[in-house]
Amino acid sequence: MCLTHCSHFYPQGTNLYFIFIGRFATLAEYKSFQTGIVEQILQSGGSLSHHHGVGKMAAPFLKNHLGKEQMAVLKALKAHFDPRSIMNPGGTLGLD
Repeated sequence: MCLTHCSHFYPQGTNLYFIFIGRFATLAEYKSFQTGIVEQILQSGGSLSHHHGVGKMAAPFLKNHLGKEQMAVLKALKAHFDPRSIMNPGGTLGLD
């Protein structure tokens, strides 16, 4: 089952939130399903996320989505403001 709603309307478009409900036999099966969805979104010109960050599941897609230079900027900012990596380790930016 797929549920969706629109949120955060802007002149350039809206943010769509999708919720997928399904039964998966294994974690690997679920991850394969999730990966397929994210790949289709990116191939269609969509974005990984909005203001909530990408999290651990979509983090592997972030470098290709943003680019090498943008990832370097995010990592430099995190290193500067959180040199001991104590703020939200493994969190929403997917940098860990």
